[in-house]
Amino acid sequence: MGSRPSVLVDASALGGPSASSGIRTMTRGLLEALVAEGSIELTAIVPPGVRLPSGVQRREVHRVAPKGRAELVEHALRLPLEMRRTPTDLLYEPGFAAPWRVDRPHVQTLFDVIPLVLDDPDLAALRRRWRRFAPRYRRADAVIAISRSAADDGIRLLGLDPARVEVAHLGVDPAFHPASDAGPEEGQPPYVLVVGECSRRKGFAEACGVVARLAELGHPHRLRVAGLVHPWARGDLAATVAASRRPDLVEHLGFVDDLPALVRSASLFLSTSRYEGFGLPALEAMASGVPVVAFANSAVTEVVGGGGILVPDGDIGAMAGAGHRLLSSPAAWDEARAAGLARAAAFTWEAAAAVHAEVFSSVAGR
Repeated sequence: MGSRPSVLVDASALGGPSASSGIRTMTRGLLEALVAEGSIELTAIVPPGVRLPSGVQRREVHRVAPKGRAELVEHALRLPLEMRRTPTDLLYEPGFAAPWRVDRPHVQTLFDVIPLVLDDPDLAALRRRWRRFAPRYRRADAVIAISRSAADDGIRLLGLDPARVEVAHLGVDPAFHPASDAGPEEGQPPYVLVVGECSRRKGFAEACGVVARLAELGHPHRLRVAGLVHPWARGDLAATVAASRRPDLVEHLGFVDDLPALVRSASLFLSTSRYEGFGLPALEAMASGVPVVAFANSAVTEVVGGGGILVPDGDIGAMAGAGHRLLSSPAAWDEARAAGLARAAAFTWEAAAAVHAEVFSSVAGR
């Protein structure tokens, strides 16, 4: 081992099928912070055209399979060959798909084990994947979980060795910051916001229920939902909105390019998800100066903490009541905004990089 541990990072998510996901957000934020931290020599596996932070060496790889599952399979098969071509002290896999064969020490990120926790038929395929991936996580020299909640679930459900599990919370992109001119565009109605890829666990039905109750309490707010909608989920989403009491108040925006601007202009952020490995959208809302009302469950409780209002899991009435109190009182809204900003300030990529650098150095030195 040289003066600095050398780490090969599988950063394929920066340009692959996960390019619009939380994996991409974490990989980029962490790479930039690790470069600034300076104790690790980094080489990243990336598809052509992906921009990397200055200071990260590039191992460009080409894929021929179409995007989607075929691309993931091709990447898994080719990764061992690319590792042999790039000698480093260890491999770091920040994605979900732990490598099937590794020729050096291996550090693995754990985002969540949601398919093993929720009895949701939509997650059946992911549950089958965990049968293949779980032994790979157990073989890793270290696992870095993005929350204490995710770590505990990984130890309980995957059989991870607690001595090999560390926790590194995610950070917040600087693009998520408060603005003095926040609010909807002139002439547009105010709105409450939910952010998340369309799935049953995200609680869109509950969010629709909350905005309907706010309307009954005299608030003019609409519900805006931002996040990818896969083709197979469109029918469920349409049915959920149609079955709500006030479908006229619900607007699904799909993937939003300028998400920070959308978040800053919201009156409230609702975290209606029934389970999260972290809950980055709620943290981004707090960093943007938008009060958060969240169901108390999983890692959401850990991340939001005292920076938002936590209500009993699944309780639409409690969430609507909390939202009503904030929207009815400028003083209460300002107090919640300040609490969220203070809470968000504790989550930085620099802190995450420090944990990762320490784990990399420890594993490379064994």
